[in-house]
Amino acid sequence: MFVAALGFAACSSHADTPSNDAAIVSVDADLGVDGVSCATLPCLAKATSLIAYCAPSGTCAAQVTMSGSTATTTKCFSNGVKIQLTATAAGSADTNSVMNVKKDGASCYSFAVMGTANGKAGSAVYQDGAGANLFTEMIDGANATYSCPGGSPIDAGTSCTAALFALQGAYPFTKTNCSSGTCTF
Repeated sequence: MFVAALGFAACSSHADTPSNDAAIVSVDADLGVDGVSCATLPCLAKATSLIAYCAPSGTCAAQVTMSGSTATTTKCFSNGVKIQLTATAAGSADTNSVMNVKKDGASCYSFAVMGTANGKAGSAVYQDGAGANLFTEMIDGANATYSCPGGSPIDAGTSCTAALFALQGAYPFTKTNCSSGTCTF
């Protein structure tokens, strides 16, 4: 569940995108896309807006590199989105993964996962382009809880199903098939 070795990246220039202060897509900017909201997890609106705004599209090239126990996959999309996923074995078959997403060179968001090989325990944290936490998921056996920064964890059986679905699942967009090629993040 928490183990994956995928990532993405893209190369292009788009004059129609919002300006990015210090190469960061601001979570407070009008991104032109609406996030899916949920009253018990209000932070999901910003997280889903960033994911929708930074969604890859078009053709892509993928590059995979291995170094010891670390696999890095990058994918470059023709719409200017780059996604990079780095997975590192953390001993005892546990894995830590980090996915970073950029659009037109500006950092959009990241997704960090720490988990056990059997997927029965772990955590996933979404952060905005500046590194501030947006949303956290904790897994303990069959139980999952979700929380906003400073908020109390809530159980997965809440009315937030649509907003959680809008996060695009673990490692959003990593299942996109790309041709093998050179792609730098």
